[in-house]
Amino acid sequence: MSTDEDNDGRKMKVMDPLLEALDKLGYGSNFLWIIFIFTLTPTVFNGMHSMSYIFIADIPTHWCAIPSLTAANWTDEEIRNISSSSPCTMYNYNYENFAYIGFEKALEYKISNPLPESSFCDVRNFANDTDGTSLVQDWDLVCDKSAARSSTHMALSLGKLLGSAFFGVFADKYGRKICYVVGIIMLITSGPAGAIVPWYWGFMISRLINGASHAAIQYSSFTTLTEVANEKHRQWMGIAYNIGYASGTVIVPGVAYLLHEWRHIQLAISLPALLLLIHLWLVCSCVTFMPESPRWLIAHNRREEAKSLINKASKGSPDITMTTSVASSTTEDEQTKQESKNIKDGLHEDIRGFWVVVSNSELRKRLLITNFTWMIASLTYYALALNVNNFSTNRYIYVSVMGLTEIPAYLIPTPILMVMGRRTGSGSLYIIAALCLLCILVIPTTDSDTIMIVSLIGRFSASAAYGIVILYSSELFPTVCRNSAVGTNSAMSHVGSVAAPYVADLLGAVVWWGPTTLCGGLALIAGLLCLVLPETRGRPLANTVDEEITEERDNVSFYNGYKCIKDMVLCVGSGRKSQLTSAIIS
Repeated sequence: MSTDEDNDGRKMKVMDPLLEALDKLGYGSNFLWIIFIFTLTPTVFNGMHSMSYIFIADIPTHWCAIPSLTAANWTDEEIRNISSSSPCTMYNYNYENFAYIGFEKALEYKISNPLPESSFCDVRNFANDTDGTSLVQDWDLVCDKSAARSSTHMALSLGKLLGSAFFGVFADKYGRKICYVVGIIMLITSGPAGAIVPWYWGFMISRLINGASHAAIQYSSFTTLTEVANEKHRQWMGIAYNIGYASGTVIVPGVAYLLHEWRHIQLAISLPALLLLIHLWLVCSCVTFMPESPRWLIAHNRREEAKSLINKASKGSPDITMTTSVASSTTEDEQTKQESKNIKDGLHEDIRGFWVVVSNSELRKRLLITNFTWMIASLTYYALALNVNNFSTNRYIYVSVMGLTEIPAYLIPTPILMVMGRRTGSGSLYIIAALCLLCILVIPTTDSDTIMIVSLIGRFSASAAYGIVILYSSELFPTVCRNSAVGTNSAMSHVGSVAAPYVADLLGAVVWWGPTTLCGGLALIAGLLCLVLPETRGRPLANTVDEEITEERDNVSFYNGYKCIKDMVLCVGSGRKSQLTSAIIS
């Protein structure tokens, strides 16, 4: 008897008129396309602000300031020749005497006598040998303050981390739409503020808020897109929206090439965000423009609002309108049952989504694995971008090529997903990235062009894997905790981006191959972990944990990894066999 009732309950859930109508909208309605555009456009500004560090924090040639020699009208080159033992230290000479006798005699004295001890200096001078000004000059962020330079990029990533952790849980409780609105307001105000504040810590705070704004916008809109699109559109839209980020990466070198003041560059990449005021106006004035996620409304028992939204969004589609009109007469009892079930759960409302994930062993395993894969993808992505001095002398070309190669990196996963699925596709791309980065160890250091090309291929593969993992992660969790899970994944990805500038700047200064080798080893582990996850291709999104954790759906298992590796080996073996057969025939 109870089995029959369970089956009937499952059937009612499958035949929910609201979800059925929402699925029809997800097949390619105007409603879906509007959400996609509202998800895509803000990522352009995310890309510009993330890569601006390479151009606004360039390190000019610097040396210890010697006021007495400057007052004696010595040139910068003369001061460096006499006083500089390194960019951060100076020889302990009597510079008052050198200022009196002049450069020629001072140089003779230096050549004919042993060099004295060196000491660190507190004040430095900077040469005008870069394409423009840099925040490094304004706040003297070199030598003992070099970590403070890296921290300006860290502040942006930390903002994304904190924003993802907070807004992920916040959106599960209060909705996706309000997070989107708050994020736009934060972005529009924090960007220009960074260009005008005269203090280092003021700039750091503006970067922190700017990072949090990207998290609020991106992950609320992406979750809405995931919850509206059907499996076919979700597959490519969940990856294609990242093209906006790559476009922003390509735009930044052009802006930096035309503008030479770092504050002007910051202002130029911030003011276009005022266009998002149009988004803000449409969101607040019209329910069908970047609306609340209907699936979130249904999951939180706000079915009348979901019905009204779906009816407005489906105008011009008689089939959908007719289906939703039945909803109110068939779902009232179901809603009452669901409400009583929620009361029975006894979860605290403010942390409900996150608690659902950590309290279930299967979802917990998925969360740990996806957290690691997101973190390594982000670390690899940013460390290779910020490690520009080891790969190329022309920042403009390097960053432009990096952005241009990233665009196909977000398009290629679509056919990969169709052929290989989420699990094998993401695992393979991580492993390819790892092999490329580890191969740099055996390339001669004089062959800088080959090193740059191989590292870009590795970064290309990591970017493609990241695109798949973002979609993959959203499909591994049910609606009731999806935003919390993706928000936590995003937070961990920003742990990687927080570490990236220190890996690139500090570890790269010790051993040039350190950043690539570290990223390569971690990417290999991430690829192997992807292979143990369950495949999600071709299956509908689950709304509850009970729907997600069933016998019909696969679970985390080492057998999955064994099976995937075995299939890869067989595929490679069959390919070699066919090549050998062709060679024999020819």
